[in-house]
Amino acid sequence: MRAVPRDQMPVVAAWAEEHAAPLHVHLSEQVAENDACEAAYGATPTEVLARAGALGPRTTAVHATHLSTFDVILLGGSRTRACFCPTTERDLGDGIGPSRRLLGAGAPLTLGSDSHAVIDLFEEMRAVELDERLATRERGHWSAEELLRAATYDGHESLGFDEVGRIEVGARADLVTLDTASVRTAGTGADTGTAVFAASGADVVRVLRDGVDITPDPADLGAELDRVIRRLLP
Repeated sequence: MRAVPRDQMPVVAAWAEEHAAPLHVHLSEQVAENDACEAAYGATPTEVLARAGALGPRTTAVHATHLSTFDVILLGGSRTRACFCPTTERDLGDGIGPSRRLLGAGAPLTLGSDSHAVIDLFEEMRAVELDERLATRERGHWSAEELLRAATYDGHESLGFDEVGRIEVGARADLVTLDTASVRTAGTGADTGTAVFAASGADVVRVLRDGVDITPDPADLGAELDRVIRRLLP
């Protein structure tokens, strides 16, 4: 990830448009970021991007935590995507972003992991709804189906892969199978609610890539990851 000077943002945005490439930017993750931007440019980070022509369906605003009402209007009106990373945002104490307001304004939600606090997209999915509950003291902001779409089709599309993330004729057969009778998922209905609100990465029992079974042995996978981390962080 590189910082792009403000005067070069239009160049980057134009290149992304010309090459039909996705454009991702970390946006308003922390209050201090907004304050510094306001002091330097007299505008929020979202407003700076809008003036540079960097918002739009090809752009994904990662974090989008501390937004003004006008920021939400700009992101939604341009159909800019918002990529929430809830486990990172709570680990760093960044705050809770306006996920539902962004979607209501027209900004599709996607999900990601921006640190090594947790690497589990199942946890990211349910965290969006659970964080909204904490912020509002109300339940029922996001359905399991909406969150599953954010983690699959909408997430893939934001990366430029619109042929994956859904099960239908013509889509790539990149699939996972979940154990619906583990200690986490047993008795939860074996439905989308199970996937979003009960399962974890440990419940993935089969992985297909282009229809080919590439399921790793969990013991081998963990051991290899441990070796790599130890090599990088002696």
